[in-house]
Amino acid sequence: MNATQMRTAFAVMAAALVWSASSITAHAQDRGVVALGPVVFRHNSGTETSRKTAIKSVEEILEKSGFTVLPNIEGERTWRRLNMPMVTEDAPARRRDLVSFGNAMHARYVLSPVFEFHSRSIWVDLGPRTDSTATMDVTITDVISRQSVYTRQNVTARSDEKFDAVKAGADLLFTPLVTIVSGGPKTPHEQRAVQIAVIRAMRGFVRPNDRGDDI
Repeated sequence: MNATQMRTAFAVMAAALVWSASSITAHAQDRGVVALGPVVFRHNSGTETSRKTAIKSVEEILEKSGFTVLPNIEGERTWRRLNMPMVTEDAPARRRDLVSFGNAMHARYVLSPVFEFHSRSIWVDLGPRTDSTATMDVTITDVISRQSVYTRQNVTARSDEKFDAVKAGADLLFTPLVTIVSGGPKTPHEQRAVQIAVIRAMRGFVRPNDRGDDI
């Protein structure tokens, strides 16, 4: 094979790889577009970093499972632009508002998450010990049918619990679970707890017939 033929062969191979990657990407988006509705943090709990981890974990699981996730900041702007009622822990979003919001975002699904963090620091033996708990509620509304198609309530995880990442399907996250030490700041403890809670809460939606109750 001469130089010209080799260049042609490489060009064909490169084109095939690009087409293959494009096909995989296109296939990965087949499950629909998801917009995040207003995110509620009960009792104003969680550090800023922990809150970002909560939202990021939801986005990662959806994206890695084949959904297209619209930017959360875009959703917040659209909700305000539509002059929708403020969403709080005592006043959840109305379904008709979620449907209107989803249509405005050109999304198939609207995901409404509620998070709560609780941390405590106690003295154990010769040093401090920090424990954090994260709880997640999630409702997913189908914009086309105007119905709730998935709901989980009070899904809880602790930062210090044993967690089988393989069994739990933690491969759904791009970011590894946060590593913690016994004492120290509460933020990494909250981050790890909310990562586990999100995996549990979302697993039944991204993997139908697998609610993750055993993890």
